This record gives sequence, structure tokens and C-alpha cells, in this order.
Amino acid sequence: MREISSATKNVGGTRHKANHQQRSNLIKKTWDLVQKVVIPNLKLKTHHNCKYSYNDFFKLLTFAGINNGCAEGSANNLNFLSDEECPNGDTLLYHLKKFTTIELLESYEKITDQIISMAKNRGLLNGPVDCAIDFTDELYYGDRKDPMVVGTKPQKGTSKAFRFATITIIEDECRLTIRALPVGKDTPKHEVVADLVKYTQERIEIGVLCVDRGFYSVDVFTTLNNLGVKYLIPAVQNPKNVREMRGLYPPQILPITIKSVSSDNKSVTANLVMVLDIDMEKRGFVTNMDLDRKRTRQLSKLYSKRWGIETSYRVKKDFRPKTTSKNYIIRLFYFLFSVALYNLWELVNVILALVEKIDPKTPVIAAKLFGTIIFRAFDLNGIDPPPYCGQ
Repeated sequence: MREISSATKNVGGTRHKANHQQRSNLIKKTWDLVQKVVIPNLKLKTHHNCKYSYNDFFKLLTFAGINNGCAEGSANNLNFLSDEECPNGDTLLYHLKKFTTIELLESYEKITDQIISMAKNRGLLNGPVDCAIDFTDELYYGDRKDPMVVGTKPQKGTSKAFRFATITIIEDECRLTIRALPVGKDTPKHEVVADLVKYTQERIEIGVLCVDRGFYSVDVFTTLNNLGVKYLIPAVQNPKNVREMRGLYPPQILPITIKSVSSDNKSVTANLVMVLDIDMEKRGFVTNMDLDRKRTRQLSKLYSKRWGIETSYRVKKDFRPKTTSKNYIIRLFYFLFSVALYNLWELVNVILALVEKIDPKTPVIAAKLFGTIIFRAFDLNGIDPPPYCGQ
């Protein structure tokens, strides 16, 4: 990482142009990281006599991602720009379709676990960290009855999407996405939350979990209580909460009972907390944390960290190829591929910030530049068939 740091001083800056040796060092160290983390854990099902190597396929995937292009168009551009022939879009998609959902999730779990381990080896994630859970939708224009298609808010000519749930660290020092899951139309939210939280608890300690109003339910709160997780969520403006908040002047803490809107008569107790935000506006939060009035003043600042997960979704798109494919495996592969590259980018920037003793809020390497470096690494490192080819 110190070698990467030395190279990026000029590569990522605006005042100087990196020399050939610095660029070579940066590419080599990035390539070492990709070889260690990605390639062994994401094995394409190519035959031993396949014309193209892993490098060829991943080079095309990375090129498509950083240019937000589709497989076919990206392949055409690469074949025009490169001296080496690369697979066409149909060939790439043919091999990606061989995966199953379980295989993809297991592969990316291995990649993420290795990244978490590398972060811990450098002194990160050894204490409680605040996290956030949220959904993100990839718009879909096919049949609503296709596998894993869910309804979404009408936008850009469709009300259909593929949905994914993630849990992401929202600390400024480290914003790794710990887990990503596909979500079907009939998947209960509390089951998604339980899966994400349990998986995360096996790897790191959760400080406070921030979620938006979409997760406001008795089942979700009960699940988090049972898992021993502290949560923070904006109060839903239902008639009961509005009545309770109307008579409170911040900072105030009021124990409340939240009842299920269904007919099962479930309920859960929590604290309704009234605070003033930075604009001196009243805001209500629901939490299971034990608070005194002094600590309530930190809740708005704590919840504002949840925007870190929105930022992570935006950056992931810088690594994601575009597709109109109706095949769900292609959609899932592209999403998880972007999560893996995002986590690698985040890890490199976090470690560089530690090495250089600089503010981790500003990335040393921009996402697009990091994607370009990975593409260049694939481009320069051989065309022989890899040793991991399936039979």
C-alpha cells in the first residue's frame, strides 16, 4: 500500500504528471490486490480450451463498468482500441449466465470477507461501527411477472425494478458494504434485516443501525431488539406520533408502544425522541437506545451519517456495466461486481488515508480512476488461459 501511496501522489493530482515507473508501480500493486481478492473467488465457468482468458473477460467487464456501457458496445470499442482481440458481448453474457444465484452470492461473500480481513489487519473495524440498511432498485422494462421483478415508484417510463438490499458501514473512516442481497416481491422486510444483521454481526460489531422510514414496522423493531442491535429511525408521521410530538418541546424522550397495522395485535415498545436539527426544526426519531436529554442532541448528526449509504450506491454505479438483459443472473452479477470493485476502491482509499495521515473523507483515488487502473492491470497482464478454468 505504501507503493500505491507513492504512485498516487502524482497520478491522482493535478499539478504533476506521473512518470512511467510510478504508473507501473500503481498498476502492479493494484493487480496484486485483484489477483489476491477477485480472481480466485470469482471463477468463470470456462472450459480448459476456451479462446479467452479470465483477464479478457474481466477486462471487458471493467471497461464496460467504468464507461457505463453495455457488453456488446464495449466489446466493439475494445476490439477497435486494443491490439488484442477480446470476447464479444454475447460470449461474455453466455458465460455469466452459467452462474446460479447461490454461486454468485457465495463468491462475493468470499471477496467481501477477504476485504474485511485485510481492513482488520490494518487496525480497522476492531470496534463498534455505525451501519445503515437500505434498498436500491435497478429499473426494469420487461414483464412484471419475470423472476425477481418488484414494483417501484414510477420513473423513467417504468414502475418495475430488480431490488437489492445492502448493509454498509457509514463511518467516514470506512464505508465498506458488508453484504448485498437480492430481494423478491414477497420477501418480508424483517427477514431481509435479520439476514443482513446476522451476517454482519459475525464479522464486525455494529454500533448503531440507521434505517429510513420504509423499515418502520413492529416486525423490524422486534427483530432488531432480539438481535441486540441499537437502531435509529425517523418517526413516521402517523396520527398517534403526530399527537405525541405536538406536545413535546425538544429535547424530549417519551416511551411509546408501537402496534402492528395488521390484525395480529403485535406491539413493541421504543423511545420517541424529539430533537432540534441544525436548522432548529423539530425532528422526531424512534429508537431502542437508552438516552438522556443531553445525548439526544447528537441524534440528528448520527442519522445524517446514513447518507453514506446513498453515496455508496452512487459510486457503485461508476463500476457497473449497463444492460437491457431480462436475465436476472446478468443483473445480479453486474450489481455484485460493482459492489466488489467499490469495496476494493474503498479499502485502498482508507489504507492510503492511514498511510498518508490525511482526511479519509476525500478519496485519494477517484472511483473512475481506480476503475481505469484495474482495467489497465487486466490489459497488461497476460492472455494465457488462467489456471482456474472449470471443466
